[in-house]
Amino acid sequence: LDIDVENVNIIPTYLGGGFGRRLHTPHAVQAALMSKAVGKPVKYFFSRKEEFQHDMFRPPTHHVIKGKLNAEGFLEALEHDFVSGDVATDSALIPNALTNFLGADVGAIRGGFIQYTAVPNFKAVHWHVTLPFATSWWRSLGLLANTFAMESFMDEMAIKAKKNAVDFRLAQIGGDAIDVRLKNVIRAAAEKANYTEDIIDGKAMGFAASIDANTPCAQVAEVSEVGNEIIVHKVTVAMDPGLAVNPDQIRAQCEGSVIMGMSAVLYEKMEVENGELTPTIYGPYQMALMKNAPKDIDVVLLQGKDTPGAVGEPPLGPIGAAIANAVRRLTGERLTELPLKISKNNLS
Repeated sequence: LDIDVENVNIIPTYLGGGFGRRLHTPHAVQAALMSKAVGKPVKYFFSRKEEFQHDMFRPPTHHVIKGKLNAEGFLEALEHDFVSGDVATDSALIPNALTNFLGADVGAIRGGFIQYTAVPNFKAVHWHVTLPFATSWWRSLGLLANTFAMESFMDEMAIKAKKNAVDFRLAQIGGDAIDVRLKNVIRAAAEKANYTEDIIDGKAMGFAASIDANTPCAQVAEVSEVGNEIIVHKVTVAMDPGLAVNPDQIRAQCEGSVIMGMSAVLYEKMEVENGELTPTIYGPYQMALMKNAPKDIDVVLLQGKDTPGAVGEPPLGPIGAAIANAVRRLTGERLTELPLKISKNNLS
């Protein structure tokens, strides 16, 4: 701006957590440029409609997953091809020059790798596409969408093999340190939730697990359906973040991740109509409300290593697949798109 440093005074406003315009602040630069041009203070902001139209979005993804079962009913081969727009690199929050140093978009590939390392043949390939609207990261980056695809597929293969979903997963995890921690959270979540594949009083359970930032997490969602609405009654979370410095705060992070993930996988959606992003106000933008929250979120913490690990984003990984897997057992329908919608054929 060609303004001497001694003439710059930044007055911070102390607010609670959150990102949005509190993290990405181009308005400040634009206001300073206009103020310099007119010689007076300038207040510059978007209307709500402009914010919606010019925001950044977590990119849509597309997945093709293939698996082959052996004679014993376990995976002989597993392949995951997935495509995404920019999440971290080339987004508005990361300078384009960093792409040359980072290579692959580390945000887009989170959760897309094969965590079932005892499968003899496995491969994951990420494909990049340039989208005609601004994209960036959202809590957990690509983890939620990638885990939704992978863990939905794993559950479908367990059904095809006529095996319990938990046992099917455990049998195909290796023996490295992170593998052992993953097995432990899977067992802990299943045990705490009393996981069953029976439908009891109109409710079914769904299971999913993921590893993110070296923190394994497993979840069990208990759901029912009324009309074509998915009701989540309880979510059990088992996570191993290593040394828990503040266990209560870690549980709060798990609870927040579950609610935020539920909102994304059941309700939130942006669409492109006639070249414009819609909706443009919060009214028609559906989000999870207090009435949609599960009655119980039960969190179990394990310590599989002696140093603190990541807790803010890993619990977002399994929730989408856990809900979808429960719906599959409840209705027989495999939902493959987010947000999840039960077809009218399965109305109660």
